[in-house]
Amino acid sequence: MKGVLVVNRKNQKRRSFWINALLIFFIGVLTVSTFSLITMATKKENASTSEATKVTVPTKIMFNTADSDVPSIKIITETSTNAAAPFVLQYPQTEHSTHNKAVFQYIKRAKEDYLTKTQNGKVEGDLTISYEIIPHSSKNYSIVLTTNRVIGDASEQQGVESFHWNLETGESFTISDILSNDSKHLMVLSTLVRHDLYNNSTVTKEFFQEKIRVETEPIWAKFERFAVTDEAITFYFGESEEGIGIGNPLVATVPLTTINELLAEPFQLPKEEKEEGMTQAPGETTKKVALTFDDGPNPKTTMQILETLDKYDAQATFFMLGNMVKAYPEIAKKVQEEGHEIGNHSWNHPDLTKQSTEKVQSEIRDTNIIIEMVTGEKPTSFRPPYGAVNAAVRQQTNLPIVLWNVDTLDWKDRDAYQLLVNVKRDVKNGSTVLMHDIHQSTADGLDAVLAYLQSEGYTFVKASDL
Repeated sequence: MKGVLVVNRKNQKRRSFWINALLIFFIGVLTVSTFSLITMATKKENASTSEATKVTVPTKIMFNTADSDVPSIKIITETSTNAAAPFVLQYPQTEHSTHNKAVFQYIKRAKEDYLTKTQNGKVEGDLTISYEIIPHSSKNYSIVLTTNRVIGDASEQQGVESFHWNLETGESFTISDILSNDSKHLMVLSTLVRHDLYNNSTVTKEFFQEKIRVETEPIWAKFERFAVTDEAITFYFGESEEGIGIGNPLVATVPLTTINELLAEPFQLPKEEKEEGMTQAPGETTKKVALTFDDGPNPKTTMQILETLDKYDAQATFFMLGNMVKAYPEIAKKVQEEGHEIGNHSWNHPDLTKQSTEKVQSEIRDTNIIIEMVTGEKPTSFRPPYGAVNAAVRQQTNLPIVLWNVDTLDWKDRDAYQLLVNVKRDVKNGSTVLMHDIHQSTADGLDAVLAYLQSEGYTFVKASDL
C-alpha cells in the first residue's frame, strides 16, 4: 500500500513539472507576442504621427489666372491666407507643357520647403515669388523667378531661377546653345563675367573674391541661370538651397557687343547694330593698341595665339629669341606669313646691361641674321630682355628700341583670367601691351582680352605703327 502511494506521488510530481514548464513557455510566448504587438503599434502610431505632421499645403489657397503682356502666356497667382505662413506665388504658364512642368516643379519645391521650415505655420514666415518675362528678338524668351523668403527671425533671403524656351517651337535653350557649344567661348565669357563681379564695389573681401572665382569657373552648369536680351546677357550666381535658388545671388551683366563674335547666329547682333556700337564719338580719334609677345616662337602656344589674332583680324608684334627661331624656324616663318611684325629680343635673353660690348653685339647681330635667314625679312625693332637698356646697349644697334607701358605680368601670374584684369586696368589709347607667347595661360586668356578691347573700340596695330 505504501509502495503504491509512493509511486503515485512521483507521477504527480512529474506531471506538475511538465505542466509548470508548459505554463512558463506559453507565458514567455505571450510576453514576446505582446511586446511585438506594442512595438508594431508604436511604430504605426509614430508613422501616423509623422504622416499627420508631414507638410501639407494650407487648405485656404486662392488661384487666379490673368493675361500677360506676351500673347499665349498666362500668369498664375497662388495665394495662401494662412496668417502665420502666408505666401504669394506668381508664375507664367505657356502653351508648352514641358516648360510649364519645369516651372511648376520649381514653385512646388519652393513652397514645400518654406512650409517645412515654418512647420506649416508654427513658425512665422513669409514667401513671395515674382516673375519677369524677358524677350529676345529671335523669339527666344527667358523667364526669371525671384524668390524672397523670411523664416522666423531670419533676415530676408533672395534667390533667382531662370527658364528659357522658344515661344514658337517650345524648345528650351541653354547658355551652351547661345555660345555655339564652344568651350573656348565659355572660357572667354567666364573671364568677362568674373572681371565684372570683381569690379563690383561690394565685392572686395578676399572671401567673396574666392567665392566668385569658384562660382565663375568655365563649367556650363555654372552659367545656367541667366536672361538674354537684345543688348546683354545677365547672369545670376549664388548657392542654391535644396534646389530652390535661395542664397542672395551675385549678378553680372555682359553686353552683347563685347561677345558678339562668340554668339550663335540667332543671338548675334545685326551687322548695323554691331557697327553702330563700335562707332567713335564725334571728334574722337580711333583708339590703337599694340599687342606684343616676347620669348617665342613656341610650337604650341604661338600657333594658338596666331589663331586667336586671326579671329579678331588683329596684327601684333613678336619679339623673338634667336635660339628659339633656330629651334622652330617653321613657326617663325608662319608668324611672318600671317602678316605680323617680328622684332629682335636677343639670342639667349641675358641682361645686356651687365654684358661686355662684344657679348651685346653678338646677341643682337646673331638674332638679326637668323630672323632674316628664316623669314626673308630683317627684324623691324629691338626689345632688350627685361627692358634693361642703357647708353652702351643703345650704341650696339640701329634698330628702334621698343619697351611697353602695359605689363600683363603673365610671366608671374600664369592665370588666363588675370590677363584681362591687368590689361583692362592699364590700357589706354596708344598703349603697348607686354605678353609672352610661351605661356599656355596667355594663349588661353588672349581671346577675352581681344574681345574686350574690340568692344571698347580699339584697333590692333604693330608696334612700329605707334
